[in-house]
Amino acid sequence: MTHRVILHLDQIDKKFPNQEVFAVNQASLTLNQGDILGLLGPSGCGKTTLLRIIAGFEQPSSGVVELSGQKVASPSDWVPPEHRHTGMVFQDYALFPHLTIGENIAF
Repeated sequence: MTHRVILHLDQIDKKFPNQEVFAVNQASLTLNQGDILGLLGPSGCGKTTLLRIIAGFEQPSSGVVELSGQKVASPSDWVPPEHRHTGMVFQDYALFPHLTIGENIAF
């Protein structure tokens, strides 16, 4: 059974101006239709930055992002977020700190 690739990242780097350390360094992955992806790591390791790059809210310093076979970010290509057909739930605005995880999901 062949699975369609819905997300492909190839050596994604992100370095913010005036920062010595990469926020994302050489991240590569392939996600097939039906797969579930979880990004785990300590605070500040680049999880949210990587998600923002995929959604189009940040431009990678180098590397390639493909969504359903379409190149949406590379040194020579850029598709704005409103044309990527992705969704994003912002942590700061979507969660209620006074509710439990279950209560947030139920809401």
